[in-house]
Amino acid sequence: MVAGILLFGAACSSSITITTDYDREVDFKKFKTFGFLEWNKESKALVNDIDRKRLEDAVASELEARGLKRVDGIGDSMIGFHVVVETKTGTTSYTNHYGGMGYYGYGGFGYGYGYPYGGASTTTTSTYSYNVGTVIIDQYDSSSKKLVWEGVAQGEVNQDRKNREEYIKKDIQRMFAEYPVPLPEPTK
Repeated sequence: MVAGILLFGAACSSSITITTDYDREVDFKKFKTFGFLEWNKESKALVNDIDRKRLEDAVASELEARGLKRVDGIGDSMIGFHVVVETKTGTTSYTNHYGGMGYYGYGGFGYGYGYPYGGASTTTTSTYSYNVGTVIIDQYDSSSKKLVWEGVAQGEVNQDRKNREEYIKKDIQRMFAEYPVPLPEPTK
């Protein structure tokens, strides 16, 4: 079991890939309220209570800034979360060149390190495993039960808890940057 929503806590927030899509036929200004759907069992097992609240609060902040009101129970639209963690395998290789006749810049050849002509070389290859997490945030129209907006964040899972709350807020802000209802213009 993975503890926490680890990809949002990444030290470099920009390393998370975020994509969004929405139904262009829907008038998003008709949504005045929103609620949260119950987390499914699999997603709930991957995200601890603290990070679930952080995610919900960050999404609520973005929607409230656009004029929607959070309600307990059923709103005009409902927000659902899905989390998937996959183990991936990577490979790295490193080649050492030892001695031999090497070409050195400025027109010289000689013995030592360089592009080998007859020198020895070894290649070391190693594999490693890492986890990739995907967080999907869906918005549904409560009356039609249809998906109207979706945001997807994907990145390497990170165990570091430092600054996680800050990164969750920033990544959710990035996710909502192109939401169909823009943030209101700041007053002067």
